[in-house]
Amino acid sequence: MQLTRRAEYAIRTMLDIASNLDDQPLMSKEIAARQDIPLNFLIQIVPELRSAGLIHTVRGSGGGIYLTKKPSEISLRYIVEAIEGPIALNQCLIGDASCERQPRCPIHEVWALAQRQMLAVLEATTLAGLVDQSQSGKKAGKTSAAADVASKINNEVELEV
Repeated sequence: MQLTRRAEYAIRTMLDIASNLDDQPLMSKEIAARQDIPLNFLIQIVPELRSAGLIHTVRGSGGGIYLTKKPSEISLRYIVEAIEGPIALNQCLIGDASCERQPRCPIHEVWALAQRQMLAVLEATTLAGLVDQSQSGKKAGKTSAAADVASKINNEVELEV
């Protein structure tokens, strides 16, 4: 699985809005310039983020883009799924689309475990955590929120295996 450019741009857009809460509403062209996103591309992504309930947009003078939730309530998983739909590493892990080989497939459990871990990291990584991390900068010995989650997952994997 590889994230599309649209998902990457959506994450950058949401991170920019969360990083500039005091300056809201934000204009699309400002976000596009700060995040190196082509404006025409951003204009296509904004309605999807709005439909997912992540942002609110207001047209006209004094208008712009606002977050609809606190940055601590918005996970990377929520953003990615707003743009890409449900995340699955393999077809056999997509909801009701079951694979006829699943009962005898030795790799299915590996895919399922890898997907659970990836989703846990994306779910635990919030815009607030990313903003805090970017504002405090990378300091020696400081771990990211994603690294903390990965450590917990590694401990869970040892228990499962």
